[in-house]
Amino acid sequence: MYDPFDSRVGEKVYSPYFLYVIEHPAGNVMFDNGCHPTLAEDPRGRLGAMAETLEIHLSREDNAEGMLRSIGMQPSDIKIVVQSHLHFDHAGGLEALPHADVYVQRSELDFALDPPVYQQGAYVKADFDLPVKWKVLHGEEEVDLFDDGSLVIFPTPGHTPGHQSLIVRLKDETVILLSDATYSIEKLRERALPALLWNPDAMVASWDLIEELESREQARLICTHDLGFKEDVKLAPDAVYE
Repeated sequence: MYDPFDSRVGEKVYSPYFLYVIEHPAGNVMFDNGCHPTLAEDPRGRLGAMAETLEIHLSREDNAEGMLRSIGMQPSDIKIVVQSHLHFDHAGGLEALPHADVYVQRSELDFALDPPVYQQGAYVKADFDLPVKWKVLHGEEEVDLFDDGSLVIFPTPGHTPGHQSLIVRLKDETVILLSDATYSIEKLRERALPALLWNPDAMVASWDLIEELESREQARLICTHDLGFKEDVKLAPDAVYE
């Protein structure tokens, strides 16, 4: 999945997924929300045939509510959700967040509701076909969530047509949460495309933009499926980015 032309292609790896919480004076923001809780116990029931390609390693706490508990929060503490895209490992927690405003691209909603055959297995309609408080975005413009420059959504299509990422300007550094704009920073640098994508040209253009922002902001890049996450990523509740 990470690179079909890698010399290790076919080797199974442990692929993590992350959800992120940003504390802001105007309200807490969650970027993505992980897998649905039932995936831990009944992958086939949740994913159908897609489950046959995966070996699921999830506990009962490896979901939005459980992860929030680990940092002393609950779903009601989240004011805003920024949805990078609607694949099952990023949108499965929406069910727990009906009160929150959820920012999503129109093109992503449309694609998710009627996905082409090559991405059907990655979307679970039950994850997002809910009474969600959608804040639907259109096009290529950046969205400054609190009008203070601290949290800025920007489109990064390629993995899916409506994929988006988040610039987080903290006190001591700037972090760019990429989600699945790339599976691997190394592969982004190499311009090595993953197996699951919507448009390779759009993905490469997004990579160019990400590196431009990285240079301009002197930013740290964080992707959701980083194979080296134990060394590369600060993990709550023991560590946070400030």
